[in-house]
This record gives sequence, structure tokens and C-alpha cells, in this order.
Amino acid sequence: MDITLLKSRVDSLLNSSSQTSSIELQNALYFGTLSVMQAVYGSNSSQERDLRTYLERLREKLPPGNSLLIQQSISAIKGALSSIKAEIESGFMGTLRTTLTGEVLTDIIKLTRAVLEEKGDDAKNVASVLAAAAFEDTLRKLADIKKCGDADKLADLLTQIKDAGVLQGAEVGIAQSYLSFRNRALHAKWNEVDRPSVESVLAFVEQIILKHFT
Repeated sequence: MDITLLKSRVDSLLNSSSQTSSIELQNALYFGTLSVMQAVYGSNSSQERDLRTYLERLREKLPPGNSLLIQQSISAIKGALSSIKAEIESGFMGTLRTTLTGEVLTDIIKLTRAVLEEKGDDAKNVASVLAAAAFEDTLRKLADIKKCGDADKLADLLTQIKDAGVLQGAEVGIAQSYLSFRNRALHAKWNEVDRPSVESVLAFVEQIILKHFT
């Protein structure tokens, strides 16, 4: 979710809302606002439901195409957009984005632990791949939200995160040590990966999530 692009889209919709009221303008604003809401809050959010419900109640009171219906609908949509804009400018969007990212990563950790509870090498191997993916995804999302830059190679990205001071002290050495785990797991070198190493990577990722994504 690019906050700058999102703000630009909201501003554009708000500017359009000052045009002469029409059913075409209402529909354009409505679907544009739904798109913004889904990008910000996810599908079927409470904000989206509230707007839909309000507009449905207006349509129950006023006949289709009625000028007052169109004006009040546009006013409600404009209010929703203004609320989103205020949240963006207050920094709430950045917090929301971080929280949602943390929730997704936590779900991956839970899935990995569930797989690891099963017996046998197959479960261990699958869990190692999931843990390696969670480790890399966490570092890339951490670099993104902390604006540390981007890099194709995870080792280079980790250096950028370290140089930005996001990871400090022992965290840096631990993260660097897990680069080899990540490579072994993702290249199916199963005989070089064991359950304790998977648990160790998961514990580290959880620590990073708790520190930076909650």
C-alpha cells in the first residue's frame, strides 16, 4: 500500500466531488471510494459496510435519480473520503499498514508451527520452507516500513537494515546467521536443516514482529 499514491487518489476524488452533481459523478465517486477503502481496510471492512448501509437507506427514502438523493449520496461519500484523508495525514495509515502486516506474518508463523507439530521429515521440510519464507518476508517488509531501501539479494537488504539502525546488537548477527538456513531450506537441502533450527528461526521472526509490527 503506497501511502503517497493513496493520498493522491483520495485528493483526486475529493476534488471531483465539487463538480456539478449527477448520477455519473455519484457512481464514479462511489466505486472510487470503495476501491480506496478496500486498499486501506481490506475487503468488506466496517467502513465500507457503513457507507453501503447509509446509501441503501437513502435509496429507500428517495426515488431513483432524485436530485436530493444524488446530492446526499455524494455528500456521504465525500465525508468518507475526508475521514480517510484525515487518517492518512495523522499517520494512522502507516500504523494500520504495520499492524496488518504483522497479523499476516503472525498467521504464517502459526501455520509453520502447526506443520512442525506433525511427525516425520516431510513435516520438518515443509516447516523449514515456511520458516525461511517468513524470515525473508519479515526482513523485506521491515525494510519497506522503515524505508531502508530495497535489494534483490537478502544479504544486501539485511546490510541496509543494519546500516539504518533498525536491527541492532545481537539481532544483526543472528539475522545474518539465518541467511544460510534460508538458502538451505529454499534449495531443498533437507539433510542440512533440523527441527531446532526451524524453531530458532521462528522465535527470531516472532521477536521482530513483536518489536516492529505491533
